[in-house]
Amino acid sequence: MNDTRDIAIAVLAVSAMVLATVLVLSMNATPATADTPVAGGEYIMVTGAYSSGVDLVYVFDLQQRGVNVYGYDRQNNRIKLMESLELKKVFGK
Repeated sequence: MNDTRDIAIAVLAVSAMVLATVLVLSMNATPATADTPVAGGEYIMVTGAYSSGVDLVYVFDLQQRGVNVYGYDRQNNRIKLMESLELKKVFGK
């Protein structure tokens, strides 16, 4: 009967060590952040993720009622215009 108790204690000790490791690692994780729009004059800028490792910058022009989408071009090492849209056409108003 001591053998089953010893096995149970060993299993519980190992599982406690695994849970403690997960707890410590999760405390050191990078906190999640939300994308915050930045407004200035006639423009609103918002960042957003397109896919894993690819972020885009959306620039809304309130006067022209359009949006430009910029992304990072890794091949040429520069930021380039990905898309330019009129909000009237996108939202149908």
